[in-house]
Amino acid sequence: MKMTDNSTKVESLSYAETPDALSIRIRAHKEYSNFSLEDWFGKNISLREGDTILDLGCGSGNLFPAYLDKIGEKGTIVGIDQSAELLEKAGVLKSISSIVLLKLDINQPFPLIKESFDHVISTFAIYYVEDPILVLEEIKRVLKNTGEIVLIGPTDKNASELYEFNKTVFGFGRDEKVVIRSNRIEKEFYPSATSLFKNVRFEKIPSKLIFPNKQEFMEYYMSTLLFEESATKTGVKPTMTELLSQELVSTEISKEMVVLRGQKIV
Repeated sequence: MKMTDNSTKVESLSYAETPDALSIRIRAHKEYSNFSLEDWFGKNISLREGDTILDLGCGSGNLFPAYLDKIGEKGTIVGIDQSAELLEKAGVLKSISSIVLLKLDINQPFPLIKESFDHVISTFAIYYVEDPILVLEEIKRVLKNTGEIVLIGPTDKNASELYEFNKTVFGFGRDEKVVIRSNRIEKEFYPSATSLFKNVRFEKIPSKLIFPNKQEFMEYYMSTLLFEESATKTGVKPTMTELLSQELVSTEISKEMVVLRGQKIV
């Protein structure tokens, strides 16, 4: 169990991603978003040839090509995830690159040598951990003295249209776990990071998913944690046909992410 600041007990915030659902969302963001995370990394993160990167919650390795474009063959990526299925998908790049994949729970101390990495990056994964301070301390330990931390996740304004639609389908929108997850990087990670790293800052980046039709919107919705947890909570899992019969105001979803960055204190 995790304790919130107001001492209210909630269920574990962890989540086991499924490869098929993740693939649907990745494809949607590539095809229908007006924002490219890969492009953002290329313009905003100082990845250099030969750098070493630790990707926490790397999933299927969808960002590996963006990293490799900058660090080249001399660079190294270590990807950590708890899902063997997702790591198997990420493994298709291992034959052509210096990539190491580890099946580990990032809630535990990392079995990695201290001061090994130029960058520790986590995209839409870190806010599921149980103990932010433990993870941040481990990140600091494995970073080189000139290393950089980059944590990315949602804000409390993320995907408001989905929660409104979910209310139509299941009778409720955001529950307590959603509220906590959506605020964790700003409310929990940021204050702790300021005491462990220097030049700590965060920014919020708005974007949109603009689906071409109702079918694509529903496929995305059915691939989300929101849909899965709502179905588990109610014991009812609507089919695609049932969802398509629901009235939909718009096929657009507003997305907003927060980026927390900092450097190691020497």
